[in-house]
Amino acid sequence: MKDHEQSYGEFAYFYDQLMQDAPYESWMTFLEQALARYELMPRHIADLGCGTGTISIALYEQGFKVTGVDLSEDMLAQAEAKLSSHSSRLRFLCQDLRELYLPEACDLAVSFCDSLNYITDEDDLAQIFQRVKTQLRSGGLFLFDMHSVYKLREKLGQNVFYEVGEDVTYLWQSRFDEATATVEYDITFFALEDEEEQLYRRFHEYHVQRAYDIGTVERLLKAAGFQTVEVYADFRWDVPTDSAERLFFVAK
Repeated sequence: MKDHEQSYGEFAYFYDQLMQDAPYESWMTFLEQALARYELMPRHIADLGCGTGTISIALYEQGFKVTGVDLSEDMLAQAEAKLSSHSSRLRFLCQDLRELYLPEACDLAVSFCDSLNYITDEDDLAQIFQRVKTQLRSGGLFLFDMHSVYKLREKLGQNVFYEVGEDVTYLWQSRFDEATATVEYDITFFALEDEEEQLYRRFHEYHVQRAYDIGTVERLLKAAGFQTVEVYADFRWDVPTDSAERLFFVAK
């Protein structure tokens, strides 16, 4: 979920707890619908920006061979910790997506949870698309989602979010920059360290996401060699409107 300048550090330990309301079932349903819609029966799926492996593991449990890729060793350590046993059909790789190299080609590459919005440089995004294209088998699909400009500007930017929990409390401040279509996230955490003494440890995370207009993403995908690119919105097979929040790209 991060570009080459960002990693989650201590946040990785609390990531799943803070993401417990994330629409994982909706991502999985959309993926299942995509497989039927495009008549694809993948043997090997690459989950790019896999984070703590929630989607990778769900796909593996459905019988797919899965390779999860992420830049953060901390996130991948959390993913590995979820496994009760290890299998050659599920592996996690620590790689920069700009230099993506899979041990074997995949039939389907996915990247969910707005991971690619963390790629804030257009040239880097273009390079990632090129690397994904080289790792796909002929006829393979690349399916990913991104926050729209509308979502970053109207929903996430210039906002404050907070949650008070028993084990961790956070204060999340966002700032949107119209000129660069980026939003900066300053997140301060207070994590329970000693329950008896009620001692909390404070730490800070800083992240940046960039929104790309649909035309730019389509152009970069086609320049990378993808033949067809289709765009949908908000977990439905609908044409995006100006108020669409999450864009889904299908590149073949």
